[in-house]
Amino acid sequence: MRTRSSCFPILTKRRWAERLTPEFRSGACHAGRYEGSIVLAERPDLVRADVMAGARAESAARSSMPSAAATRRSRRPAARMRISVSPAEATAEEGRAIVEALGAILEEAVVEAMTKTWRPAAAGPRRA
Repeated sequence: MRTRSSCFPILTKRRWAERLTPEFRSGACHAGRYEGSIVLAERPDLVRADVMAGARAESAARSSMPSAAATRRSRRPAARMRISVSPAEATAEEGRAIVEALGAILEEAVVEAMTKTWRPAAAGPRRA
């Protein structure tokens, strides 16, 4: 009997996030330089260059998500922080580097998952 498992690296975990862009790590990656660069690299036909070029950097406040331990230690509300989104700074070159980093992250996560769960057929079932 074959067991099936899935692998989904959580990119916000430090070990993966450190390999991505500062904008991604700040939490400001939606519709900004990070995502714009990926689209420019992979599907430039979907980018409206006139709109992107005219886009000014946006800044918005968001709540930082405290860890469960921090929440237990303090009853203060989550901190507010400013995040900036800069779609006009997106480049295809950066997008290719991001896609390469994402591919490497996925590859490492899959290899880790396989080595933790894979057993040769001759070894028999895995014991708990």
